[in-house]
Amino acid sequence: MLTQVPEREVVIMMTDMVQYSRQSSGMSPEQIRDFLISYHGRINDLLQREAGLPLEIEPSAGDGNLVIFDRRSGEEDCSGVCTRALEGAMRMAEAVADGTLAPTRMGIFLGRIIEARLGSRMAKFGSSFAVANRLEELCGHFGTHLLMDREVARFQKGFEKNLVTIAKVSLTSFLHPMNIFTIYRPGIQNCPREVDEAKLLEFIQVKNEAMEFFSGNLQLGVEPDFPRVREELLLAQKLFRELTGREDVAIERILEYIRETPLPASDFAQRGMRLMEKKRDSLGERIFHLSKELLRAMDSDFYQALVVDTNWERYFKLEWCKKGDIIIRIDSVPDGIYYLDSGSVEILDGSGELISTLGAGAIFGEMAYFDREKRRTATVRAKTDMVLRKISTDDLQKLPVIVRIFKRIAMARRHDITENPEAG
Repeated sequence: MLTQVPEREVVIMMTDMVQYSRQSSGMSPEQIRDFLISYHGRINDLLQREAGLPLEIEPSAGDGNLVIFDRRSGEEDCSGVCTRALEGAMRMAEAVADGTLAPTRMGIFLGRIIEARLGSRMAKFGSSFAVANRLEELCGHFGTHLLMDREVARFQKGFEKNLVTIAKVSLTSFLHPMNIFTIYRPGIQNCPREVDEAKLLEFIQVKNEAMEFFSGNLQLGVEPDFPRVREELLLAQKLFRELTGREDVAIERILEYIRETPLPASDFAQRGMRLMEKKRDSLGERIFHLSKELLRAMDSDFYQALVVDTNWERYFKLEWCKKGDIIIRIDSVPDGIYYLDSGSVEILDGSGELISTLGAGAIFGEMAYFDREKRRTATVRAKTDMVLRKISTDDLQKLPVIVRIFKRIAMARRHDITENPEAG
């Protein structure tokens, strides 16, 4: 017989030990038993405290836990239960940082569940469990101890100044996007205990302001502005390195997204980042597929450098240009080579006459490096709004294989011009 109880609103915390399989791979069954009993016992010690009750803890899948925080009698809103859940998560994060709890990820979500008796036990149902589980999994992607949804972040009390926006994300398995957050405090999230708290709060402010222009805010009329986001996140990353001696993984994930997708999709303001989908090809793969000049230049060494060992891509810095902007002026000293990510450019001669038009996937600016005069041979003007990737002269000199590739491209282009001058 199936007996139901009324639906209730709770905070769900899904936890999972990091690299459990690796840690337990050499253990006997008895050792695994003792290891997991100790681990789950420590979590119970951290969460089963008077200040955090009422809650339920159900170990699952060996190293995982399902933790449910309930409202207390008389609580009119969710602030109490959200705060208690976050306080419990903070105790766990601090225990991870001081080495008294194995590294553990936590996904925290405010949602609704229902229970029903199945045989001799009560079973819990609701989509909220799957969402909390995905938040826990995303901790690894963004390099965080914990992630929470917007509602937990909105209702919690006492952690406001340490609340950090991570991203607005869409997952293929869920209908609606999620705004996700975490907490940065001394002693957790790779922040040393002795970190300068005032500077940490400065970092949080800069990062949160940047993320406002990443996700956009439809109610306030704020549109996504990737050039601004990139500039402000680079500043935030610099602040974090100065504070901790390492990079903030969550920031790097957003910068990676912008490098791969420099223009927001038409529905980005509504949907945010799309995760768990096939990533775009790397810049090297796109050049390989799209550029006639580069295809002509290819050999096995170049393929290895461009497609397999792709660290060189970081030297190509993103630039956003408006229609009509002059990218290169004829007779100027070369200051870089360009890859046209999106949009189109016009190539003009010394009289301002149109020579040719280049579209996405084209490379330009390489000719001047391999001419005797070492001067620009044409003017390049933006025909549309566009996104470029530019490698500077200084960075180019650090990459001899890339120099060889661009030299071959220049030679091939010169041959084309000689054979067909109108094709320029």
